[in-house]
Amino acid sequence: MFRSSFRSLFSRLVFLVAPALLAQGGIMPPPPLLLIVREEVKPGRGGPHAVTETAWTRALTKAKSTDHYLGMTSLTGPSEAWFIMGYANHADWDTKQHELDKDQTFMKEVDKIAQDDGEHLTGTRSILAAFRKDLSFGPDVEIGKMRYFRVRTFRVKQGQAKAFEDGIKLNLAAYGKSNFPGSFAFYEVLAGTGSPTYIVLRPMKSLADLDALASANAAAQEALGEEGRKALQKGSVETLNAVDTQLFSFSPKLSFPGPATIASDPAFWTVKAE
Repeated sequence: MFRSSFRSLFSRLVFLVAPALLAQGGIMPPPPLLLIVREEVKPGRGGPHAVTETAWTRALTKAKSTDHYLGMTSLTGPSEAWFIMGYANHADWDTKQHELDKDQTFMKEVDKIAQDDGEHLTGTRSILAAFRKDLSFGPDVEIGKMRYFRVRTFRVKQGQAKAFEDGIKLNLAAYGKSNFPGSFAFYEVLAGTGSPTYIVLRPMKSLADLDALASANAAAQEALGEEGRKALQKGSVETLNAVDTQLFSFSPKLSFPGPATIASDPAFWTVKAE
């Protein structure tokens, strides 16, 4: 998307996605291709950073961009802002990224915004990942009604991707047997960080959803049975280098949502001009 390409003028960032997905409306499947922009925000600069992000939104709206994205801020871990965007494929990503290249007024405006935005950041990273339906669980959700993401990152040992995926599928069977609540989308990283790496996104309407997670996990473990639990524990030790879990809150001020997302909850996603 343009946003990523213009940010790259300042910070070498190439990370913007506009979901064809987010334009479909209502309940929608996870996008086949996911682009995530991670911005490390300086301490105490969250407010000013949000101001520059709304400037991005105004510029994109005025230029009638179709490259939408959702922004969120970290509740745990480092002070970060993440921007998530979905594409149908790499060609769709390429088209959206160059959508406004010929709009000189827009290009000058976003160049200035990118410089202002960089004053609030210590670094950025972009990650491209592909949806793995075979490793995901639960029904599709209406993302516009969600308020949080639990993001879990699995860093797998070299040569152990197949064994790791077999372990996930063993877990999925237990989730099915125990009527595990909620949904999560599994993505395999294609570029932007070390591989094999997998990112799992669990959308939540409320942090209260986490309260039921402990008992749900216990039920899933029971469904695995003793042999299944032993096999899963052994597989985790043999296949994983690290597991990182973070919680994020969606931020309308950091987002450029599509019409369908806004329609899901206009009061939440519509940012009033200050």
